[in-house]
Amino acid sequence: MRFVCVNDAIALPTILSLEGACQARGIEFLVVDARSFDYATERKLRAGDLMYRPAVSQVAMRVEQFLWNRGVVTFHTRPDGIFFVPHTPPLRFECAGLPIPRTVYCATTNRKRIEQYVEQVGGFPLIVKMLGYANGIGVMRVDSLPALFSLLDYELNQGANPLLAQYIADATQWRLIVLGERVIASYRKSPIANDFRAQGVRGETHSEIPPSAAIQKVAVAATHVLGYEFAGVDILEQADGQIFLLEANFPCYYVHAQEFGGVDVAGMMVDYLAAKTALQK
Repeated sequence: MRFVCVNDAIALPTILSLEGACQARGIEFLVVDARSFDYATERKLRAGDLMYRPAVSQVAMRVEQFLWNRGVVTFHTRPDGIFFVPHTPPLRFECAGLPIPRTVYCATTNRKRIEQYVEQVGGFPLIVKMLGYANGIGVMRVDSLPALFSLLDYELNQGANPLLAQYIADATQWRLIVLGERVIASYRKSPIANDFRAQGVRGETHSEIPPSAAIQKVAVAATHVLGYEFAGVDILEQADGQIFLLEANFPCYYVHAQEFGGVDVAGMMVDYLAAKTALQK
């Protein structure tokens, strides 16, 4: 049995935590560098190997798909789930009845249509979000039509596919780490000074108060809806208890939960895949 990480310039703490967890369990640990991968047939993995791709790039995804073989265990609910990446998570969440902010995908610069979209998401301020980024990058607050028109003109000219979303004010942002059927770690993110976003890297992170059962239920459901067994889920909670699902990120950066919450997420990840391997024998 080997634990294989497909890497592409990701944060070193992720690799080190997984390597340490594997060493503690006597499991061989192997890092595959996606940028220098040779795509040799003999590099394909064996049945019983465990694979996780911490990197989010298309390059790493292609290497992961090449390495996969029947019997290789991942955090996808389908054995071949690495070939089926969801590209429109908000629509999947909405179809599943999960509580997302009002959201519209925008592919036009037509002013009248954009004004209609603004009304659909609840008016200004609103959020313009560019998909495929992390740590709050690509999430922008817009407060007026002139600002929105100019921003969309630029983004669409660059070939982007932005979405417009309802702005949720004065809410607590939760990050929940889901593994299998439960939330194994969680923390609240504090707002960054002079910024509408919250972030565990620059802002303070608090793990002493657990999320409600309702929040945990939504986090687990969001993970499964996208076909994953492991994810970092972001949820907003308003003072009146209303919740809004933002994202279920796979892969996700879970090291903050280990550093601040004392939860051995890496060890639980390795144990989960190892147990999944045993079940398929």
